[in-house]
Amino acid sequence: MPRLPAPSSNFTPPPAGTYAAVCYRILDLGTQQSSYMGKPRTAHKILVSWEIKDEEAVMEDGRPMSIHQNYTWSMNEKANLRKDLESWRGKAFTEADFGENGFELSDLLGVPCFMGVVHKDVDGTTYANISAISKLPKGMTVAPLVNKKQIIWLDETFDLAAFEELSDGLKNKIKASPEYQEIVEGKAPPPEGRARASALDDEIPF
Repeated sequence: MPRLPAPSSNFTPPPAGTYAAVCYRILDLGTQQSSYMGKPRTAHKILVSWEIKDEEAVMEDGRPMSIHQNYTWSMNEKANLRKDLESWRGKAFTEADFGENGFELSDLLGVPCFMGVVHKDVDGTTYANISAISKLPKGMTVAPLVNKKQIIWLDETFDLAAFEELSDGLKNKIKASPEYQEIVEGKAPPPEGRARASALDDEIPF
């Protein structure tokens, strides 16, 4: 008997290499289920998206390709988010960067960086991952953003209209989080200040 063919995909990852890129989107994914060392765990996740600024990284319609990175919402010294932000900024965070008057995550929107992109094959599909991120080299400039700048956070600023513009996959992922359910169903008041840098005591660097 004939077997069903594998579903086709139009997804083409950005080519491997080093590129200038500009942050255009930050999404609060809420608390997500994952695993660590083979054990199930939950963690508050965010998604950061960059627009790659290189003539080799364009889609068929001429628009620039994008690359995305999931982070645990943690500013522990071991957390990948903190490491990447410090490398991107070119300086370490200090205590003054945290709390009510601290660093605003939304300030990253429209900010350029320099990043390394590597490929990884999983079950026959090639994915692009960020291998390194740093401050844009001195004197280097980038073209203006094509994608609109956007931050969607699961707090009192939650923008339902912007949320509806996301892909079905992203919407379903966010809808599964307790934070989204709290916001749309009014089960509890939203947490305050969650879009600022947080000194969460999360020792798992993911």
